[in-house]
Amino acid sequence: MKKITLYAAMIAVAMLVSMKASAQGQKSIGAGIDIMLPVGSFADAWGTGFGGTAEFDYSLTPKTSVTGKIGYLTWSGKNLPSGVTATYSGVPVLAGIKFYPRFTQQGSPVRIYGHLELGLMVGSVSGSGHYTTVETSKTNFTIVPSLGCEIPAGPNGDIDVSIRYFDISRKSSIGFRAGYKWLI
Repeated sequence: MKKITLYAAMIAVAMLVSMKASAQGQKSIGAGIDIMLPVGSFADAWGTGFGGTAEFDYSLTPKTSVTGKIGYLTWSGKNLPSGVTATYSGVPVLAGIKFYPRFTQQGSPVRIYGHLELGLMVGSVSGSGHYTTVETSKTNFTIVPSLGCEIPAGPNGDIDVSIRYFDISRKSSIGFRAGYKWLI
């Protein structure tokens, strides 16, 4: 798992560096805290997830920007027998596009957006019990549609809050993210 995480991080850094090198519009970087509430059959086995993500935004136009995101998310197993623990965790590596509807540009400093991200979740499930420890890794396709808003917080940054549907190959969660983005 550590090798896979390292490779995912190296790919994400290379992606962000190449995006920055060719950038002509406004750029920003940000970091946020994520809370993930499992839904559907994923909620039967896993509890609330937590983690953090870092994001790079590059504005193509005043209404659209492309994004790159990497982070770390983890969920704990629930309804397990006494003495047994399980964790599902991973590194999402996502690329996306944000769209700011026209009405958010007219006189209001708060900008509402829709965001669609696609990518991979480099994840692992680990468990331990009375006499054994098991770990398995898998990379899954991930799609993340979200709605959010950016609220000005000083001359060089915004508070960024969003709600999203995080689907990792049928392992789904409703996510809440709160973060800060700096203009660079």
